[in-house]
Amino acid sequence: MSDVKHRVLIVEDDDRIVEVVAACVESLGHVWERAATQADAQALLASKRFCYVLLDLEIPFKANSFSRIQNGENLLEYIAAMKPDCSSKVIVMTSHGNKGHDLAVQMMKKGAIDYVGKPLPPPGQTLDDKIKEALKKLCRHAPSECPVLAGDAASKPEPPSTESTGLVPFRGGKLVFHPNRVELLGHTILTAKGGRRSRPLLELLAEKKPDGSYIAYDGDKLAARLGQQKGQNDVAGYVKSLRRKIRETLRSTGVSCGDQDVIMSGGTGYRLNPWIKVEAHDG
Repeated sequence: MSDVKHRVLIVEDDDRIVEVVAACVESLGHVWERAATQADAQALLASKRFCYVLLDLEIPFKANSFSRIQNGENLLEYIAAMKPDCSSKVIVMTSHGNKGHDLAVQMMKKGAIDYVGKPLPPPGQTLDDKIKEALKKLCRHAPSECPVLAGDAASKPEPPSTESTGLVPFRGGKLVFHPNRVELLGHTILTAKGGRRSRPLLELLAEKKPDGSYIAYDGDKLAARLGQQKGQNDVAGYVKSLRRKIRETLRSTGVSCGDQDVIMSGGTGYRLNPWIKVEAHDG
């Protein structure tokens, strides 16, 4: 398969949920945009094409207004009524407990392709699986049938210029595990106290196959190895936090580091970038 990236619209007004959903989407190698209201979502849908939509039903119509399930339903109907060449598919996200299933059935009758409950489901019924199932229905013959980013530079933000920021681009280097800290390029990114969750994650991602390449883990496998009961939700949060810590630490030393520069995601799952060289020191 060529390097085809699916564009996703996440319609969700809760920033915490957006972080988890976005990490899941990024793990699949997809790119995303976010709308926090019905009005914002309609504006984006009118101007761009998305491969699929992750829709929280209980959203406000516009900024500073009340959230209502009816707004999500109205947006779903809007998407279903769009012209035929709009191939967006909707996966509904809802947190309405026992009523969730019945509500989801109603939404699927209105055009949704699938449904997932919130908080996001445990291993075996993951959001990743829901997305993959939806894409199988959408891309039955070839991935190129989905709307993609090809040639749409306007939808993909340009990286900051290193000339304007004065930062040197990250080009790989040594990731060193010490007993009481973890260093990248000689700078501490994790301490014994602050790395109780992140260090075991990094140690797993540092494992290699017989051919010397890093092992890739999906969110559920990482969660199982780390003993996290919430599955991919916890892992997504740990990865996001660790990426932020790495980015901030290196920036303070004059190095610009992107989210995929150390911990990669997409395709086969989370894994270390091949240009990272892992070492373990006793002291």
